[in-house]
Amino acid sequence: MTAGWSGRGLPAAAAARLAELAAGGSWGSDLGVSEFAAISRVGFTPVGQVLGAAVYNVGDAGDEECPFGGLGLAGVPGLGGSGLGGSGSGWAGRQRPSGVAALGSARPLVATLYRARRSAIDRMLDECAVLGGHGVVGVSLTVGEFPAGGLEFRAFGTAVKGAGARAVRRPFASDLSGQDFTKLVAYGWIPVGLALGVAVGFRHDDWLTAGQTRWSAGNVEVTAYTELVGQVRADARNELQLDLIRMGAEGVVIRGMDLKISERSCPSAPGKDHVAEATMVGTGIAEYARPAPPAVYPVLTLTRRRAAAEERPQVSLRAEDAEDKAETEQPAAADQRDDADQPGGQGG
Repeated sequence: MTAGWSGRGLPAAAAARLAELAAGGSWGSDLGVSEFAAISRVGFTPVGQVLGAAVYNVGDAGDEECPFGGLGLAGVPGLGGSGLGGSGSGWAGRQRPSGVAALGSARPLVATLYRARRSAIDRMLDECAVLGGHGVVGVSLTVGEFPAGGLEFRAFGTAVKGAGARAVRRPFASDLSGQDFTKLVAYGWIPVGLALGVAVGFRHDDWLTAGQTRWSAGNVEVTAYTELVGQVRADARNELQLDLIRMGAEGVVIRGMDLKISERSCPSAPGKDHVAEATMVGTGIAEYARPAPPAVYPVLTLTRRRAAAEERPQVSLRAEDAEDKAETEQPAAADQRDDADQPGGQGG
């Protein structure tokens, strides 16, 4: 990261790279040949490769206490407040996973993961605007460990510009391929932006979960884990829907959903917790035109071919059929000979 950069706008290195790219008159692209040909058919051309990055130290998850261990049990009906179900009711089947839509203990972590991805996307779009592009297609969102510590969030894609289109206030971003982007535009839809849904949930491993995961339990459903992934995926969908409303999109085209499961030592009760992180990424879209429906072509019957097939001679293996056919053909042959003998006929 360039020294003295405030975090707003483009770093000095990125600004210098874009200025050199604009002065050179050439552009770069990570599109394949088929993708480039596809977007060209709907009037879009690449203007350059764009990149946005953000490094975050993900430390405060807001989960100092397990939602269902120790003080996390206080006030939860049927669980008591002693940390292991002091009322005698125990843990079995009573606890529920926590997340955005549940107790909300992971809200600081969720907000950080969302803000980091959004920062990378916004910086990528800033580069697109400098190049005069209308949007970015084929966006790739990745997260990796940074060598010096923390996580690096990256957004990379190809900035494109529409022929004859007026300047936009904010470029769009889309993770669709060039072919899918072309189909979308051809049917009257345009990308609005990348929609994100991020959710994190925790689930304490109680004695019931431990029993269901033993090798001696056989083929049984681990209900606690089912509830965990179901809750976290529901939270991610809710966050995605809120993101669509914020950007003004009518719908979303989902290309992928990622689910990560990890373990940690419970901070407030004996045992361990399972942590689930769900991420949904899609392209928010809006309709700009309603093209005429494609023509319906009638199915024509090949009558000539069928008639020719019906006129083909039929071969029979029955003796009587062969005799009848020979008797029928003999008078016809005699008539042809008589016609040939007449004056002006074929034999004259």
